[in-house]
Amino acid sequence: MRTTRRQFMGGLAAGAGLAAWPASPRLSAQTPDNNTLTARIRADLRQHAAFGDKFSGGPGDNATARWIAGRLRTAGYRVEESDFQAPHFVTRAARLMSGTATIDIVPQAPVVVTGPQGIAARLALVQGAAAVGDVKGRIVVYVLPSGRHAALFPDRGIGQTVMDIARAGARGVLMVTTGPTGEAIALNSPEEPFVPIPAAVVAPKKAAALIDAARSQAEATFVLDGDATPRPCRNIVARMERGARWIAISTPRSGWYGCVGERGTGTAAFLELADWAPRRFPEMSIFLMNSGGHEYFFAGSHRIVGQAPPPASTAVWAHIGATLAARDAMEIDGRLAMLETADPQRSLMTTDAARAAVTRAFSGLSGLTSPTPVRAGAGELSAFTDRGYTTAFAVIGVHRWFHTVEDTIERVEASLVTPVVRAHQRAIEILVSGA
Repeated sequence: MRTTRRQFMGGLAAGAGLAAWPASPRLSAQTPDNNTLTARIRADLRQHAAFGDKFSGGPGDNATARWIAGRLRTAGYRVEESDFQAPHFVTRAARLMSGTATIDIVPQAPVVVTGPQGIAARLALVQGAAAVGDVKGRIVVYVLPSGRHAALFPDRGIGQTVMDIARAGARGVLMVTTGPTGEAIALNSPEEPFVPIPAAVVAPKKAAALIDAARSQAEATFVLDGDATPRPCRNIVARMERGARWIAISTPRSGWYGCVGERGTGTAAFLELADWAPRRFPEMSIFLMNSGGHEYFFAGSHRIVGQAPPPASTAVWAHIGATLAARDAMEIDGRLAMLETADPQRSLMTTDAARAAVTRAFSGLSGLTSPTPVRAGAGELSAFTDRGYTTAFAVIGVHRWFHTVEDTIERVEASLVTPVVRAHQRAIEILVSGA
């Protein structure tokens, strides 16, 4: 049985995290009612989940690409597909052994291998924001500060600490991704490995013995063996050319594990907007972009953004980022119980020219009521605005199970996605009309 916030908190309204979205007359006339829209989104979320893991160029990602391309062709778009080489790792062994304990680890992509014999050295412990200290010749266990982690950047945050560990002479690093669920959190990174030593992720729920061993500077063997060989990953571009002015809509497709909350909600919204936009704006041309390689600092988007219409001809660029809407959760007696409200850990980024419109359109949606400026590296939006698209916006969210194996169909509810889709539609309407 699904659990509502009302059941846990008595007098609080179950929908406190998600205000009702009043459809405008124009939207009501041009789109299906909310129940019908929700049913379509629910079906797309289930289909997305059924494809399995969405690692770039893997079977689930490839199946999802075929599905999306087919849907766009059916809607009347001229679809072009292209491939590029994305990082891939075939694991033979990934483990840390110390004393009688063996701990399974998750290779950090792009992978730097140890070879089949692994690295034998004493462990060293680095915790949170503490100084790295003397780790030369050691295997470092780095316990990340608590957070909803997503990526390694070489010049800031946890990525900078990892680089400091490597520069201090460590032979390998194991990152305990302390977060809200206890699961291992996969981390985005550039296509080429910037961490020059073998690196892996450890689930916090499995890390207690490892941390104790590192605290006592125990001897350990770190094995990260396999084949780091790139594989083809698909990009999709679609066009429907009618008038001189364009609407651009984009979303990434690939991601870590099943990523139903992270990618599935955006994919469902993308397909809905792709179907809606030509009917709502019959005099305008539509450009769509669905990219792979998202895990590698948006590798696919960078390869095809040059195919977009010129900024001067583009009335609006709507980028659909991560986790439009995932279910919130509450901790009860040491467990996380799913709620029927939206996780508010999401934000709305916008250019100055689009700020007033998107503020109006997304009013009342938790986490999306105060648009922020475009942030470099926070999703793909800056890759477009840096090219001169001045009327652009994107939603980006990091839900509790983000980048974990538990980002499954249980983390989403279609009725929470519907008002965010409506808000996208309304924002596009306002920006196109100039109202």
